[in-house]
Amino acid sequence: MLAIKIDAATEKRLAEAARRLGEAPDALAARALESYLEDVEDYASAVEAWNALDPADLTSLADMKRELGLDG
Repeated sequence: MLAIKIDAATEKRLAEAARRLGEAPDALAARALESYLEDVEDYASAVEAWNALDPADLTSLADMKRELGLDG
């Protein structure tokens, strides 16, 4: 179990959001943290893929249009 400290304004916002959604504040905070961590992991995966990209594997839009016979 993790205990965190948040400022009063954030705690108030969390309580209000939880009330509107009919959830307990701790459950909403746990869901929000899970969503944030998924975003961080997705971003890290995207950066890793970008860094592994070989520019030689790229095709320009003009070349792709030409290859598909769409260059008019």
